[in-house]
Amino acid sequence: MAETFKAVPAEIAGLSNLVKDIGDDGGKIATFVSTNAPPQGALFTGVIISDLLTPLQGLCNMTHGRMNDISVHTASTSIELNKAAWMYHDQDMRTYQALNNHTQDVPSAASTDVGTTVEKQGQTEAYGAPAAYSKPESISLDPPTVNQEDTAALIGQVSPVLHDINESIKSVTRTAGNEIDPLVLVLKPIEGNWNEVRRIGEVYKIAGNAMEASGKNLENGVSRVGQHWDGKAAISFEQGWAKTQVEAMKWEGPVGRVTSDLFSSLADEIREGVRRAITALKEMIEDYIDVKSVKGIFKNVIKKVPGIGWAVEVVDLGHKIYTIVSTVKKIVDKIEETKNKLKEYLAFLSNPTQVAADKLNDTLQPTLRRVAVGQDLAQVAQYNKTTDRPRESYEVGAGTNPWDNG
Repeated sequence: MAETFKAVPAEIAGLSNLVKDIGDDGGKIATFVSTNAPPQGALFTGVIISDLLTPLQGLCNMTHGRMNDISVHTASTSIELNKAAWMYHDQDMRTYQALNNHTQDVPSAASTDVGTTVEKQGQTEAYGAPAAYSKPESISLDPPTVNQEDTAALIGQVSPVLHDINESIKSVTRTAGNEIDPLVLVLKPIEGNWNEVRRIGEVYKIAGNAMEASGKNLENGVSRVGQHWDGKAAISFEQGWAKTQVEAMKWEGPVGRVTSDLFSSLADEIREGVRRAITALKEMIEDYIDVKSVKGIFKNVIKKVPGIGWAVEVVDLGHKIYTIVSTVKKIVDKIEETKNKLKEYLAFLSNPTQVAADKLNDTLQPTLRRVAVGQDLAQVAQYNKTTDRPRESYEVGAGTNPWDNG
């Protein structure tokens, strides 16, 4: 059914102010990502995570660009809506007179008089007495804080004396001419800053939730203005530009939550792998050396490696440690499996295709930590919500289009 043109300029002006605020929020969200999401090279030196450095920087750049694009076009749309309010100020006339009267010439440009049938170019004053449009959804952009537990702390949890035992073994084996550092041998293939992996994931969840909330704020404003604006321009805004922009903004929420969940899964795998390796080393050493107290560690090691026969004992100790190193490979393989799934997900976000979208559920569902995130994953697969987003700001139209019936 056709819509008969009508417009309440104060309502459209109120929407304009709301859209400007939402655009500003989008800019803050994009900046939050570019500030907090880049991986720091010094924190990604572990063998297990060093190859994530480039993909994570790419994810940061891509997410910032996408969110900034949404912000720019949203903010520009607020300018057009303010102009629309002035166009509709004297509806019976259906001319650009009111708009042109409140539009200033571009600085340094020659003054122009375009009449009342064409829109004057320049800077338009804010419409007077706009309706108040609120944002029902609040956003929070507090940088995430994560547990700063590191490998040394985890070693202390598993075995408070393991570090001292390790130093004793290094000292004795060094004297024997073949230093062995059990902790380095066991942990080098698996060690990675799991806290930083988790923190970066949280950044994307915070940003995604904020953009999703902004989309709901826009959706609420569009719903309200719909009662006060009908016609061709209104339909173009509500069912065209605003609909696709809201969908793109709300899509960011599931993306951020799935990203965070996958990063947390990888962080958990790394931490658990380190804990299992430390535990295996602890049990082997406790079986090999009768450790009664911290003070007796070095003495016990010396007893186990007496002067004449220490070369044989050192070789035997090395073999036992390398046996653990081989079991660590199984732990590494499990972490690599989770990491590769994360890489597949990042590749999808970088270049979403239907084939990749169809595989998302089968590939990632077993890795997700929370059931609710599985529902988000289904939303992420609907990638057209972001690829079909507006690539420019809304235009109310030219000539008589702003006043046409729908």
